[in-house]
Amino acid sequence: MKDLKLYLLLGFLLLGIYLFIEYNRPVAVNWSPTYQRSDKIPFGTYICYRELPKLFKRGVYNSRQPLEETLPKAKGANLLIISSKISLGNDDYQKLYTHIEKGNDVFLAASDFNQILLDSLHLQIRTRDVLFAKDSLQFHFLNKHLAPGRYYRFNRGIASQYFSKIDTLKATILGTNNKGEANFLRYHIGNGDLYLLASPDFFTNYALLTEEGAAYASKTLSYLNPNRPLIYDEYQLLGMAGERSLLRFIFSNASLKWSYYIMLACLILFVLFEIKRRQRIIPIEDPMANTSVEFIKVVSSVYFRQRDNSDIAQKKAQYLLHFIRAHYRIKTSDLNDEFLALLAERSGVTADVVQKIFEYMEAVHLGKQLSDQELTDFNNYVERFYNQSKILWNKNFSNNVPI
Repeated sequence: MKDLKLYLLLGFLLLGIYLFIEYNRPVAVNWSPTYQRSDKIPFGTYICYRELPKLFKRGVYNSRQPLEETLPKAKGANLLIISSKISLGNDDYQKLYTHIEKGNDVFLAASDFNQILLDSLHLQIRTRDVLFAKDSLQFHFLNKHLAPGRYYRFNRGIASQYFSKIDTLKATILGTNNKGEANFLRYHIGNGDLYLLASPDFFTNYALLTEEGAAYASKTLSYLNPNRPLIYDEYQLLGMAGERSLLRFIFSNASLKWSYYIMLACLILFVLFEIKRRQRIIPIEDPMANTSVEFIKVVSSVYFRQRDNSDIAQKKAQYLLHFIRAHYRIKTSDLNDEFLALLAERSGVTADVVQKIFEYMEAVHLGKQLSDQELTDFNNYVERFYNQSKILWNKNFSNNVPI
């Protein structure tokens, strides 16, 4: 018992030390690319959103409404969308195209565009493998007013996307990487312009903490008219305002996301192992025993110990009289000679047997104590009565033949 207490104490001590170390361990940096304006992690856009009012003096307004509701409010304003993916339906694209034609500017920064947008603009986007590259990508502008000879370098292989196919009759290349691949385009549509940047990484906290990153981001946004207000649209990134489902919250947290995956995997394994129905073992029950013989033995032993032969004879007489009333429809209130003759006639029992039975019954009625031999003789006569009467009963009464 003492050894068990020692092991338990040692176990709790080690557990406490582990919890203390985990609690005081520095929090690991979250490198998840969220691109949310409220996130201060490396790939959030907290710094970018806070610095935008310096570039657009007429105000920055946040929106999380569908594009069809945002565009009417964005007349005469710049529209900026920063997201990992931009997905527009046919109706949304047509409304966006019409909005630009009327003289509005739209800036889209994403690493993935849906096929409707790419097909409409005759574009293709690809990602360069920079994992094993010896050098990082560098970017520069082609505009002579933006120092085209200056290259901007970013670490950790960010912004590795580029446009691999471009319709140069409609698109103007504004910037490329050091491999000569275009990553910044402008489409002049009607009286307005559509700007496409092949990566949202340029506007993250990680990129803007360096002087080169801040300069590159500000120069890309300098194409938008600074004398107009800016609509900062987060609908593509976060969905409609107020829309915060449980799964969206779980997938926004790396730990909860993996816990969810593990739970699903365990559930699937449980279903696979339990898919074969278990059959509960049915116990073998012994059939119910016929205890009639045992019951008779018990009752008979009670009467045998009491040695009350007259009581036994009286009960047999009462049962016999009930049998006569029930089967031969004869009243047993007056046991005279006429009754005996009628009983012998209807039952088919010989007159001497009937006479002997009722002699014993009269003796019992008068209070005579029967000996064992007399009780046996009385019982034999009663059994003889039943045996003889059975022949006539089966012949007449069972076949509904009247006597």
